[in-house]
Amino acid sequence: MAKKTRRARLSPTQRYMPTPGAPAPADAPEASAPVARPVVRPAQTATRLGQNPEEYAHIRADLQRIAILAGSILAVLIALRIFIFH
Repeated sequence: MAKKTRRARLSPTQRYMPTPGAPAPADAPEASAPVARPVVRPAQTATRLGQNPEEYAHIRADLQRIAILAGSILAVLIALRIFIFH
């Protein structure tokens, strides 16, 4: 079995814009100005949670529980700070 060669990862800018001094590819357009690409938007906008927010209901419940616990601990610490040092 032949060893796989590792390919260099290029940024999107490097893929389309050659480095200075490098020859331009044969299929590259002659214009040096960047070409504006149309923005393709889906017909139905997705929420931040994805297509189905119900999939993350248990995670949201856990996060709410953690937030309530953290808020109550913070409130107790602030109350202790006020009562002890004043």
